Amino acid sequence: MGKLTDLAPEAVFRFFEEICGIPHGSYHVDAISDHLAAFAKTRGLEVIQDQEKNIIVKLPASEGYEKEPVLILQGHMDMVAVNDDPAVDMETTPLDVTHDDEWVYAKGSSLGGDDGIAVAMMMALMDDTTIPHPALELVITTNEEVGMEGAVGLDASVLQGKRMLNLDSEDEGIFTVGCAGGVRVVVRKDPEDVTVEKWRELDEQGWLESIEYDSDSVEAVMIRIELNGLQGGHSGQMIHLGRANAIRVMARLMADAQKQFPVGLNMLDGGTADNAIPHGAVLCLEIRKQDQSAFCEWIQQEEKILQEEYKGIDDGLKLNIQVVDTTGFTGDHICRAQYLSKLLLEEPDGVQAMSKAIPGLVETSLNCGIARCNASEYELHFELRSMVGKESVALRDKVVSIGEKYDAKAEVSASYPEWEYREQSPLRDKMTRIFREMYHKEPVIEAIHAGLECGVLAKKIEDFDAVSIGPDMQDIHTTKERLSIESVRRTWAFVLEILKEKD
Repeated sequence: MGKLTDLAPEAVFRFFEEICGIPHGSYHVDAISDHLAAFAKTRGLEVIQDQEKNIIVKLPASEGYEKEPVLILQGHMDMVAVNDDPAVDMETTPLDVTHDDEWVYAKGSSLGGDDGIAVAMMMALMDDTTIPHPALELVITTNEEVGMEGAVGLDASVLQGKRMLNLDSEDEGIFTVGCAGGVRVVVRKDPEDVTVEKWRELDEQGWLESIEYDSDSVEAVMIRIELNGLQGGHSGQMIHLGRANAIRVMARLMADAQKQFPVGLNMLDGGTADNAIPHGAVLCLEIRKQDQSAFCEWIQQEEKILQEEYKGIDDGLKLNIQVVDTTGFTGDHICRAQYLSKLLLEEPDGVQAMSKAIPGLVETSLNCGIARCNASEYELHFELRSMVGKESVALRDKVVSIGEKYDAKAEVSASYPEWEYREQSPLRDKMTRIFREMYHKEPVIEAIHAGLECGVLAKKIEDFDAVSIGPDMQDIHTTKERLSIESVRRTWAFVLEILKEKD
């Protein structure tokens, strides 16, 4: 028996649990895409599966709805796959999904309610021929969480609909009608090029401190520092909350350590996704053995300072220290610690500007979501967002310019457009009227500082009219992700009413 079979709406939760059994993190969507294609075909429906593994399913209009405008329903099949146990391979392991009568969640991992609940709703529509509706085009895209690559590659010429109900929002009762555009930048550097000799030649502007330490005559140890207990979260919708970015915290720690001790860098590893605020990181630093006791005491003091700084925001912040190994300690390693900390701290972070048009809305931001810095390569992943296209370009150029200042290569990828607010929207008007009649209150209509595929599809479909909705979710893109059972029920009822009511 499934874990969600006692929940209502039964079909929606049954299909949600079904897809939770198929690993479907971004870039690992072949299995879920093939499953959805087969699901539709066995029900005699027209299915298009393209090179991006996007799925388009066409449902003919119910009897009496043949003259109604075609409606597109849209969501994405990939999820941000993060978990608490690095030994668990989320590319092969199904989610351990369960509930507590109020919330659905996955034990030890993210849930993928973003956007698996949309997929489950569309599967329920494919499965139930008794639901009245106009002709529907169900568009389920891939790799939304890594730059909307499926939507970017989608051939929208096969679609007839001009109106679209996007099911990729996380707050019930809110109609999203505009969103930020974004771009990803990856900054890379070969650590073998970060040497004392090279930087003495290039460092005319004083980017790195003078390194005079001769390491050959001393014993050294490596200290492994693990930062955990942070909340993390969505790098768009939660960027204004001031949550600690584990990578930035480690960069600060490394920079401050250099003021107290000769410190070399062995490794920095943190984050799981560009668009998630990293909730943990590991930093391995090399120090003189004679400094071990003082260094460990210093780290304990820094932990207290950080805990006070993030009190009430990230109360679980914890630094764990372990002496791992005796290692070679060279001036080049000291140079690399200075290089990486300065590069990371010079790059901008967090909220850059608030909207002048919409009070309380973040206009422009960025997040360093992944750091993979080891003996073979330094790699930093940044996600940039803005409601204003030119500001996104300006921020992109700034990140690239700082990387180039430090003689690193910056690769720009996965650019997607903002979704502009439409003043005249028949779909929004219809949905507002139905919501008011069902719930006796007005919906909240807003734009969000996060990416939605509506912006991409608006560039592909003439006279595009869209609204994004969804049930309540908490802490998406984290292992604390929760999906409200009662909100799913209400949202599904609302969707069915939208489909039922004729124009």
